Amino acid sequence: MGISNIKIYHLEETDKFFKNPSFLAAWDDLFQSCPWATVFQSRDFILTWFDCFKDYQPTIITDWDGQTMKGLWVLTESKGSFTGPGLDLAEYQVWLSTPEFEMTFVENALTAFVKVFPNKAIYMKYIPGSTPREVFGSSRFLKERTVWRQYFQPLMVVDKEALENELKKKNRKEKINRLNRLGELRFSNIGDPAHFKSLIDEMALQSDFRKGALYNKTFFSDEPQRKAFLLRLFELGHVHVTTLAVGDILIASNAGIMGRDIVHLQGINSHSPFYSKHSPGILHFLMLGIALSDAHIPIFDLTPGGADGYKAVLANRQDTAYEWRFGSKPYALRVRILESVKRKIKSYLTKNSLWGLDWQEILENTHIWKVKLKTIKNTLTLSKKRFSINFLASKAAEVRLPAWDTMKTFSDRYPAAIGDGADLRIQKNRIADLFLWQETESRISKASLFLDCLNRIEFGQQMFTMTESSKLIGIAWHIPPEAKKQAKEERNQTGNRPHVILFSCYQLGKGMDILEIFSQMLHLEIGEKDVPNCLLEFAENQKELKRLLT
Repeated sequence: MGISNIKIYHLEETDKFFKNPSFLAAWDDLFQSCPWATVFQSRDFILTWFDCFKDYQPTIITDWDGQTMKGLWVLTESKGSFTGPGLDLAEYQVWLSTPEFEMTFVENALTAFVKVFPNKAIYMKYIPGSTPREVFGSSRFLKERTVWRQYFQPLMVVDKEALENELKKKNRKEKINRLNRLGELRFSNIGDPAHFKSLIDEMALQSDFRKGALYNKTFFSDEPQRKAFLLRLFELGHVHVTTLAVGDILIASNAGIMGRDIVHLQGINSHSPFYSKHSPGILHFLMLGIALSDAHIPIFDLTPGGADGYKAVLANRQDTAYEWRFGSKPYALRVRILESVKRKIKSYLTKNSLWGLDWQEILENTHIWKVKLKTIKNTLTLSKKRFSINFLASKAAEVRLPAWDTMKTFSDRYPAAIGDGADLRIQKNRIADLFLWQETESRISKASLFLDCLNRIEFGQQMFTMTESSKLIGIAWHIPPEAKKQAKEERNQTGNRPHVILFSCYQLGKGMDILEIFSQMLHLEIGEKDVPNCLLEFAENQKELKRLLT
């Protein structure tokens, strides 16, 4: 038995549905009766997303006749293809239908789609593993136009006793004790919208900095409406928020979109890079699992794509999700060929040495290589423009500081410009300043800058930023003896190593201004007694600054 009255409604036509109480009630009923539905197909999620992200328009495929509805598929167009509303905010993207029509609705819906949009494709990542897919094997029409790719979906089935035992392990207890010595360590469930609103800026900042460094993705900075979306979804009861703090300092957080008896690792998850050596992220996730158990929420979805890193510690069950593409027969054939070539190249490179490179590591860390390639591209295309003197990946030379009496004259020559109305501002360990970097005026990409800063912060180096008229013009670092200089070093095993000062980057022509950072760092960080035991490090291309300071 099929569904013969399926129609497609596009752009302005959809407005009448979203304002129709009968349609919305039928949507709710269908959502409740569809076994593979997720919160990302609920009307709360979809209508809120379209209201916050007004640049996107809905397309509706349904058999709604004014009274009943057996199937519903809401799509939106992005980058030339149709996909699920929410885009990357919607972890799972799928159609809805009653179990009775689970086979026929999707086939009839896609038949109608091809007639209306013969040259368009649908891309969905991810389709839940529980979604009925048999029709894609039995229908020649669907089989010829469909490409599937399977992904592992790690889950944490919450086990309070096991999680508590994990927190009692020696290394976990030591980190908790160290954090408590820094201030009261507090895990909190956030239930008040005003409280969540007061936290979301810092949560988003920590998340964007880390993802910007590792994946070149700064979602909240690029799309500020994400915060409004999550705040509104929180008020509707679909976001679960927890935090870990030392005193009043937020060191880890998670705002996960919440469905039926499940919290998805989708929304915001973050931790402060200044506390990375204490592993606040994994401590917070373990405490979150205990909190979910107490709230009778049995599943924490760690998102598809494998279980490495912290997910390997948390995951105790593995399901399957799918990436799905649908389009014309030539489109599907082209995708299959490209996927086959990619798999063969990856297989060959991981088994054979080429150019002496470790291709296994390169392929597993493609985000890092994308950042490096972008930096090279910027260097080539912007070489004639105003560029940055930088320490990144440069060979350094060391110079011992002169006597303190000589050094403190910098403060007289370049007085501090910190205060109301001042254009020049110096801040310590302020991540927000890094987002003021003018990538188009330099040959250092923002992603490269973030990655360098993330590594230095996690090594224990202290960051000083100089901003002028809402632009970041320089970054200086104080490396105390107990901090690491490189990844291969062991922290706190440095002997009598001196303090080190370096300038990782600054805008060309700002060499004189950068001296103000230097003067402030000497006053605030090192002090008169330790200055003689301090080294300056210079990159090879920082000749003018070296001349000024020595």
